[in-house]
Amino acid sequence: MSDLKKFVALQAQLFAFLTEQDDATLEAIAAGTAQLAVLGAEVSVTPSKDPLQVAQNLSRLSSEDAKRRHLTECGLVVPDLKKVAKSLGIRGYGGFTKLKLIDLLAGHGQSQTTAAPAAPAPPPRAPVRDEPAVERQVAPREPEPSTGPVNRDVDVAAIAANLRETETEEEGAAYLRAQRLDRESLLAVAGELQLTRVSRLSQTELEKRVLKQAIGARRKFAGLRKW
Repeated sequence: MSDLKKFVALQAQLFAFLTEQDDATLEAIAAGTAQLAVLGAEVSVTPSKDPLQVAQNLSRLSSEDAKRRHLTECGLVVPDLKKVAKSLGIRGYGGFTKLKLIDLLAGHGQSQTTAAPAAPAPPPRAPVRDEPAVERQVAPREPEPSTGPVNRDVDVAAIAANLRETETEEEGAAYLRAQRLDRESLLAVAGELQLTRVSRLSQTELEKRVLKQAIGARRKFAGLRKW
């Protein structure tokens, strides 16, 4: 059989083998965590009484059972088994018996499952410093308008009517100053003029709103009369 035919036959056998495997095995082979091995008959070695030769023979054998069987067939005594261990670079066998030496030599070189290295511990977190408390600035609220009673001596309806008759805001402002109205009375005048949402205005802003409302209403009515 030519080399090409051997290669094609080998590929066919490999493909047939892979189709028989489950998904987990195929993924392990693809990821490199599992490997394929060719299993065949053990290499034939001749028993020997020479420790150096026995050490070489053990290196040629792949399975632990084959190594143990070879050591038994060689029939080496404890000193010779220790020489075999020394030749293989094994240490710590000083007080071993013959059976323990055979077990040690048979298991030497076999793949051992090693624990995966532990993941490095995360670096300690730096202590969090207490941030200085930020003082929240709150704008001072204007005082709520007084809800006290209106001065009974003030005729708010008459004042509102007089404001509607003024020609300019300057005249109306002079008129209001002459009345010397307190805040409650001025709010009552604003209500007479049908002003809303004025309770939080300052005294000055409240007077301006009252004048604009009164004079604006007068001008509006004057315009309607022209029609």
